[in-house]
Amino acid sequence: MTTPTNEDGTTSSRNQVPPASPARVESGSGPLLTSHAALILLAAVVVGGVVAALTYLSAGNGAAAALAGLMGAGASIPVLHTMIGL
Repeated sequence: MTTPTNEDGTTSSRNQVPPASPARVESGSGPLLTSHAALILLAAVVVGGVVAALTYLSAGNGAAAALAGLMGAGASIPVLHTMIGL
């Protein structure tokens, strides 16, 4: 396979692909997660952990503790969102 050349012996640029421009992030875009949402999710994780620990101590079953923790965290998110109104 040969490289196409011009009449003066230089390499032809007809088949060359120009380099891609780097990806740009818009300066007006907001944060990925607001501080309000981060606070609510952190508090939900703490609530879920407490529920899971108490369930494990009372039942001695890890699967039941995990399910109770997930349910506790999920149920606390709407309540925390209402209570923590920033």
